[in-house]
Amino acid sequence: MAQDSDVQLAVSRSVGLDTYREMHRMLAVYEIISNILQNCQRHDQAVAARVSRLWYGVVLDWLWRDIDSVLPLLRLLSPLVDTKSGLAFAETIEARNWERFRYYGRRVRCLRYDDRDPDGRAHLASSSFASDFSVTLLALKPAGFGALLPNIQELHWTASRDVLNLQHALPFLHSSVKALDISVDNVRVDDVHIIARFLRTVSGIHGLRLETFKFKSIRATLQLYQNFATLLQNQQTIRVLDIEVGHLPDPNEPGPDLPHPVLPKELKELITSLNFDGLADYLTRARALVRQVPHLHSLELYPDGPWSWWPLGFHYLTPFLELSELKNLELFALEGIHLDPDDIGILSKSFPKMVRFAIKPWPQPRFELGIKATTLIDFAAAFPNLEALGIRIERIDEPLELPWRSTDNHSHSQPQAYPSFNSSTFQLLDVGPSFLSDDDIPDMAELLSVLCPSPLFEIKYEQLEGEREPQPDSTEAWRKVEALVKLVHGTERDTTKPYHEWCQALILDNVDIEIDEDEESMIAEGEVA
Repeated sequence: MAQDSDVQLAVSRSVGLDTYREMHRMLAVYEIISNILQNCQRHDQAVAARVSRLWYGVVLDWLWRDIDSVLPLLRLLSPLVDTKSGLAFAETIEARNWERFRYYGRRVRCLRYDDRDPDGRAHLASSSFASDFSVTLLALKPAGFGALLPNIQELHWTASRDVLNLQHALPFLHSSVKALDISVDNVRVDDVHIIARFLRTVSGIHGLRLETFKFKSIRATLQLYQNFATLLQNQQTIRVLDIEVGHLPDPNEPGPDLPHPVLPKELKELITSLNFDGLADYLTRARALVRQVPHLHSLELYPDGPWSWWPLGFHYLTPFLELSELKNLELFALEGIHLDPDDIGILSKSFPKMVRFAIKPWPQPRFELGIKATTLIDFAAAFPNLEALGIRIERIDEPLELPWRSTDNHSHSQPQAYPSFNSSTFQLLDVGPSFLSDDDIPDMAELLSVLCPSPLFEIKYEQLEGEREPQPDSTEAWRKVEALVKLVHGTERDTTKPYHEWCQALILDNVDIEIDEDEESMIAEGEVA
C-alpha cells in the first residue's frame, strides 16, 4: 500500500493534482474500464483484477463473460469425480458454495460445452457427465435460488460422445438465451427420441425468444422433424437458422418438409436442405420456401434429390430471384451450374445488394459446370461491390480473347477503363476444383490483374477427391496466377506502353515466379479464406 501511495504521489506531481484526480475519476467509470478491458487478453485481464479494487468487479465480468467449458462453473459448487457413468459431484454442496456460484454465474453471457474436450484440471479424457447429473444438480439447488445463469445469452452445446449429454444443457437454459447452438453426433437410431424430447422441452420454456438457432444431428426420425417444426412455430423471433439433419430411414416420409412451412417470416439468414423429386418438384418446393422467407439476407441451400436429375442450368436459380434483399447466396450442386453472360445480368438486377455469391459441389465430387473465364468480366460489370465469388472456371480450350487486346482498344487506357471489382471490397475468388493448365497461366493472370485490383486479393482452389475423371492438381498453377496478379499491382506501370502490352510483358517475364511452399499448401487445403 505504501508503494501504491508513492506511485500515486509521483503521478499527481507530474500531471498536476487536478488532472490526476480527474483521471482517477475516469478510471473509476465502469463503462470506460469495461471498454478497455474487453480488448485485453485473459491473462492481462486477470492481472488488472489485482491492480485495483475498483477494477476487480469489472474484470470478473469479462473473465466470466464467455467461458469455453461448464466445468469451472460446476467446480464452484463441488469438486468433480469420474464415475463409471461419467462426471459427478464428489462432495455435498454447501450453502456458501451456492452463493459463490451465484456471484460468478450471473456474469456469464456465453457458455460452451463439448463432451469430447478433455478435462485438463482432473486429467480426464472427456467432459462427459453421469446420466443423472442434471437431475441431481436441479434437485440440490436451494429453493428460491432462481435461474442458474440468469443473464446467459448464448449457449453452445455439443454431445458427440454420448447423446445423453444433450439433456445436461437444460439446467442452463433460461428465457434470457437468444442464441442456441446444438450439435449431436454418433447417435444410434434408437436414441433419436432423446433429441426429440430435448426439442420438446426447449419449446416449453416460458418466455424463451430465440434469435439464433443452429441444430445439427446426423440421425433423424419423423418425430424429430415434428418436434423441430413445433419449436420453430413457437419461436417466430428467430432471425438466423441453421438446420443440418440426417436422412430419414424411409425417404418417402414427409419429415424434411415439415419445418419449411413454419419458418419465421422475418428470417434473415438460413442454412437448410431442400428435398425434391425431379425438376417440377424442385421448382415448386424452392418457390414455396422463398415465399415463406421473403426477407432473407443470406441463404445457404443444399438440394437433395434423385441422381437421375439435378439442377444444371440457370433455371436452378430462378426461384430465388424474388429475394431482392439477398446479400449472400451459396448454392450446392451435383455437377455445377453453367451461367452465360445474359444470366449474370439477370442476377444483377434481381440481387442489387449481393456481396457474396457461390456455387459449390455437393454431395459427390462430380463438379464440371461453371462459367467461361472471360465471363468473370461480366460478373465484375454486374456486381462491382462483390466481396467474394465462388464458382468453377470451365476448362480453357483456346487462348482467352481479352477485350483490351482488340485492335480497337490499342490505346494507353488505364485498367480502370475496363470492368473491375471494387478494389476496397473484392478479396476472394474461390475457383473450387477448376482445372488450369500451365499454358493458360499468363492469360488468367492478365485477366485477373485487371478485374481484381485489391492488394488483399486471394484465390482459393480445392482439388476434389473421387472425381469421375480425376484431373491434374492445379494448386501450383492457381498460386502462380495469384502471385503474378500481386506482382502486377505492386509494380509501377510503364506509361509509355498500352496497359495490356505492359501487363502482358511483365507477366511473361515472371511466369516462372517461385511460390512459397507454405502458401501453396494452404491453397491446396482450402485454407486461404
